[in-house]
Amino acid sequence: MAFDNYVVGAVSRELNSVLAGGRVDRIYQPEREEVILCVNRPPVDGRPPGRFNLLISASANRPLLYLTELREAGPQNPPAFCMLLRKYLIGARIESVSAAPRERIVRIDFLATLDLGQKEPRTLIFELMGKHSNIIFLDGAHIVDAIKRVTGDMSRVRQTLPGMDYTLPPPGKGISPLMEEETKNADLTGKGLAYFDALAAAGDYAPTIYFDGDRAADFHVFRLSVYEGLRTRDFAGGAAVSEMLETWFESRETQGHLSARTNELKSALKARTDKLYLKKQRLLEDLEEAARADGWRETGDLVTANIWRIEKGAKRVALEDYMHDGAVRTIDLNPRLTPAGNAQRFYKLYSKAKTAAVVKAKQLEETQGAIDYLESVAHFLGDAASPQDIEELRTELTETGYLRPKRQPGLKRKNKPAARGKKAGRFAPFEYTLPSGARLLVGRNNAENDELTLRVAAKTDFWLHTKNIPGSHVILKPFGTEPDGEDLRRAAEAAAWYSKARASEGVPVDYVSVRHVKKPSGARPGYVIFTHNRTLYVTPKLPE
Repeated sequence: MAFDNYVVGAVSRELNSVLAGGRVDRIYQPEREEVILCVNRPPVDGRPPGRFNLLISASANRPLLYLTELREAGPQNPPAFCMLLRKYLIGARIESVSAAPRERIVRIDFLATLDLGQKEPRTLIFELMGKHSNIIFLDGAHIVDAIKRVTGDMSRVRQTLPGMDYTLPPPGKGISPLMEEETKNADLTGKGLAYFDALAAAGDYAPTIYFDGDRAADFHVFRLSVYEGLRTRDFAGGAAVSEMLETWFESRETQGHLSARTNELKSALKARTDKLYLKKQRLLEDLEEAARADGWRETGDLVTANIWRIEKGAKRVALEDYMHDGAVRTIDLNPRLTPAGNAQRFYKLYSKAKTAAVVKAKQLEETQGAIDYLESVAHFLGDAASPQDIEELRTELTETGYLRPKRQPGLKRKNKPAARGKKAGRFAPFEYTLPSGARLLVGRNNAENDELTLRVAAKTDFWLHTKNIPGSHVILKPFGTEPDGEDLRRAAEAAAWYSKARASEGVPVDYVSVRHVKKPSGARPGYVIFTHNRTLYVTPKLPE
């Protein structure tokens, strides 16, 4: 992140042009190290009136300074630093906003009017220096207070405490690693520090965010050759630098928040899936044991055939196994049972094993279905692009019983989960128009797959899905009565792209008329059965 001295200089210059002459009418401290100044600017110097919110954050993780559309109310009991700023700065006029040359230090000068009409200057200093960032309120050269007090135990070099004289921090390098990289070939490009200093002095900025794919990679107030080839978004206007910064930090915050929520749900899914795989393994072992049920029946038959040879109370007996070439076989008996009772015992074991085989096979089918379902949710989670996408998946998992409902502290949950198939979430499938005029609709999750296939699709549309691979339902709406081969191929490529097999080649995709697709009663979201299908083998690709 390139919040270097050039960016600081650009934003301070912008703040000076926008806020100078405005008066502070509200101050909030929504976070421990964050302050918002609400400024009301009357019409002055030909500028129209306006209201602005200046966000200043001394957070170690994201120190920042810009005009924002956000207006967060502070806590009910404001912190002491917020009360101090309100006491001295409410009603004060902003005289100027400036930045120290080649440093990331911004100075905001105010002029306050006292009760008897006297004018008194006041100053707010913002030191934008990573984990050492701070917001310091000065009366002349004396520190009144700081949002972070720095004691001698915390720093031997420089303390920041009420009553002390304010001193500048030790000078930095004056150039960021990014600009070092940008200017290392100045002899060839002619764009050294002097070149960028001249642009900064003239206020000739070009606020830009650089994107690596869909990810916001970096930002700066100049167009930089080190990011040549990346997609860019440029900003213009009177508050272009602030707009760029707000866009950048909101994007990064959204990405971080999205990643945290995705990882949380991924962990829950993995824990559930791991348990199901363990259950599947145990069921397979039980079925393997049950597969030997015929052995109990054969043993019962052998004991019955030789019942006259077995003495009552015998613990074991050696018999010729007429079912296996007359080989001698030793059979363990229960000495408390008669020979006939032992035979019946073997028949009961056979009957129990056969019954267990049926039950275990049913359980195995249900377990595999649950695994397939959770893996499909994990696939959709990997494609989630917004917090709302994640919340819809969480709701789906809650309604299907795989997650517990969120409970608000102090409230008892009285509402029951919604019935399956009656979800109140948004319906916003991906949509594409093919060159022929045919349309493709692609579900974003299992609930949307159901809505798309069972309610939106016409009987004459075509349904596509990867064969035995988690993925989206794709509906092809032909531009006519029948789709041509090219439309089917493009639809199949889209179905492969929106599946777990996105990185594969030769992906099998089933396609069939929607009239042949049904959903069994009580089936999980996204599960359907179909007949009359054909299969295409394609390489995943998004429609052009």
